[in-house]
Amino acid sequence: MAVLALVTLAACSSGGGSNQSASSSTTTGATAPPPTTRPKVSDQQLSAFRAPSGNIGCELAATQVARCDIREHSWTPPPKPANCDLDWGFGVQVATTGEAGFVCAGDTALDPSSAVLAYGQRARQGSFVCDSAEAGVTCTNDATGRGFFLSRESYKFF
Repeated sequence: MAVLALVTLAACSSGGGSNQSASSSTTTGATAPPPTTRPKVSDQQLSAFRAPSGNIGCELAATQVARCDIREHSWTPPPKPANCDLDWGFGVQVATTGEAGFVCAGDTALDPSSAVLAYGQRARQGSFVCDSAEAGVTCTNDATGRGFFLSRESYKFF
């Protein structure tokens, strides 16, 4: 069911198409660049996880998307697009093609029953890999190099 929700989500997202206007936006506050080299840790094959703080929850679908939602943040998302009839500004994603961007969705990846991905650990599904750090979560599509960083203080698309 999570995969079905992600397929639906990908169709509604601004990140998967050419409608996104700010593909490398960063809000105010501290930012963390994407990791240039990954630490030597084993990939955990998780389709969903949450950060140890519980503030960020993520879902990964190997052939479709990596998405993370955040409960509390100090940054302001861009204005809600006219074609988004659902909730906006609480999550980001990167798909198999296109740029990373904000999520337009009526569901959430914040699941308190998901496994905790400890700081310094990494989750992978297919070409999608997410690194958990105290600074925030970074997810990358290794096939395209596109992805995002998400934290309470900031977000960044690359």
